[in-house]
Amino acid sequence: MAEPQPEPDDRALAAALARALPPPVQVLARRPSPYASSFPLVELEVTTGDGARLTLVWKDLTPTALLDGARLARGGAAPDPARELRAYELLDGAGLGTPQRVAAVHEPDRAWLFLEAVRGARLEHVGDQDAWKDAARWLARAHRVLAARADALADPAWPPAWTPPPDPAGAASLGPALDAARARVAALPAAIVHGELYATNVLIADDDRRSEHPGGAQNVGHQRRVCALDWETIARGPALLDLAALTAGRWDEPGEPLAEAYRAALAAPPPRDAFLADLDACRMLVAAHWLAAPAGWSPPPEQARDWLADAELIAARMGA
Repeated sequence: MAEPQPEPDDRALAAALARALPPPVQVLARRPSPYASSFPLVELEVTTGDGARLTLVWKDLTPTALLDGARLARGGAAPDPARELRAYELLDGAGLGTPQRVAAVHEPDRAWLFLEAVRGARLEHVGDQDAWKDAARWLARAHRVLAARADALADPAWPPAWTPPPDPAGAASLGPALDAARARVAALPAAIVHGELYATNVLIADDDRRSEHPGGAQNVGHQRRVCALDWETIARGPALLDLAALTAGRWDEPGEPLAEAYRAALAAPPPRDAFLADLDACRMLVAAHWLAAPAGWSPPPEQARDWLADAELIAARMGA
């Protein structure tokens, strides 16, 4: 494994930003972002040659910068930085309220992404069910919009195909349900999926100045901005995998209000019973993903659920 490189100094960051912003660019301050999960995130206060003062987020996607916990979770392998860099090409101008890409650097020894800093609350900390429903409706629109834009990135190697998780250790009783879930999910049409759209990766932001962020026009009539972060795992896969992740922890909620908000927002809502059966199959695979985690690794506190109990709940619902 390559040795980690020294953290770049402010001059190197300013030079990278000057490729996209009016020079000269000066970095006034830098501080760790609270949203770092896989790679280092640093908030930057910068000024530009035209007198603007900006707050940005710098994400160091260089493989040697992968955080220790994320490296263990991935079995020692770092994700291809091109994956998220290309994701933001797809998101540019899509009107989905995602952080605006300001600049990007992809060179043999470094992969940097500079994004708009979005202020908001993580969805997991938001108790207003209407905000959760907004997130579900946003997801339905995101799947539709990204599918329509995917041909703009015609490289067959991107985005990578989603693959089902291996059989989780110590959960042999789930075998029949997992087999049934894999078969059902394999028959679903492929979409462009975030891949890890848990509530920890969604910000809910006040949006009184909607026209000033990408996607503002699509948010007219709403008082909040749904902002999905961390697109490292973007892939082609069944759309309902994202909804399964978003609703994790709410899989036994009476009436499935979040799933219904998503279904109702689709251009052609499918029959409810078949839709929920497809969603449960995806939920089974999401739980299996966590149960098959590498030995010695534990999920972060915000995702430390009893995934086996969740999987057993879904298996019982599937009748397997």
